[in-house]
Amino acid sequence: MILKEKDAYSGTDERGYYGHKQEQDVAFHLRREFGDSQQVRIIHDLVIEHGGERAQIDHLVIHPYGFIIIESKSIVGEVQVNAEGEWSRSYKGNWSGMPSPIRQAELQQDLLKALLRDHVGRLLGKLLGIQTQIGGREWRTLCAISSTAILHRKKMPKDVADKVVKTEFVAKKAKELIGSLRGGLLKGRPWFSMQELENIGTFLLTHTATVQTEPEKPAEVTALNEPIPSAAPVSEPAPRSYVVTDAERLAAESPADTAVPTEKLLTCKQCGEADNLVGMYGQYGYYVRCASCNTNTSMKQPSCPACGWKAVRVSKDGPSYTTTCRKCDHQYLVYRQSVES
Repeated sequence: MILKEKDAYSGTDERGYYGHKQEQDVAFHLRREFGDSQQVRIIHDLVIEHGGERAQIDHLVIHPYGFIIIESKSIVGEVQVNAEGEWSRSYKGNWSGMPSPIRQAELQQDLLKALLRDHVGRLLGKLLGIQTQIGGREWRTLCAISSTAILHRKKMPKDVADKVVKTEFVAKKAKELIGSLRGGLLKGRPWFSMQELENIGTFLLTHTATVQTEPEKPAEVTALNEPIPSAAPVSEPAPRSYVVTDAERLAAESPADTAVPTEKLLTCKQCGEADNLVGMYGQYGYYVRCASCNTNTSMKQPSCPACGWKAVRVSKDGPSYTTTCRKCDHQYLVYRQSVES
């Protein structure tokens, strides 16, 4: 189950774009493996803050036995890790050092664990009258590297090599770490109930929504030893259900949503059908599938109708799919999914 999708890319630099593309690819493979699972919950772009420290987790996998934190890295060239766990990469034949993504994920893990531990009473139940704890669950970290990168695995320390996977293998590796749900119970692995999984997911979604409304702080991840400027404490809203139905989304839409210009509305590229379409998401972004001829048509637009800029992106809000120009911020509705679909 996907609790939170990837945030849309709003930057302008090329490196940021390819970093976001790598995260999109990882999100795609996680969706294919766990999208329909009720026992595995996925949160992308989770921003957490605790004790004056902040971190952004690219992908968090919550499962009955614990958590998997996945750090995505877009790397072109070769990757080496020495015996001390120090990373280096090459670009056009030139080698340079780089921060360890594994260490980065471990710092994120420490902060997430501290945050959940401080709220454990509202997340987990009690066993024989004693409050169960977060720390005893399984905590794992992974680094998902671009499929085009060359990994020198033979020179990597084994504990690092076991945590580094290429994009197309990330879901398989996560599934291996989770293991058999039924077998885990027989082996006595501490586990979360379905209600506890729901509590954790709801809490983290509410928390990240609160943090993201505050002024953005620099860097992808703030190291644990770098305090951020102090701010007045923000009280967290009461937990709410994280499962929002299409009907609820439609009811929550403001009248302004219907005022978005509709210069272009999708039709099937094969048969021209405009009504019998189903909005979907794949490895290359949003598209519609024609129920009449079974043809897929991308929602990507060639250019902005207002300024002609080619860098436009498609985002989804409930049943509405909207294109936004990255240059002039012009928006227009591309497709709206009918409730029946």
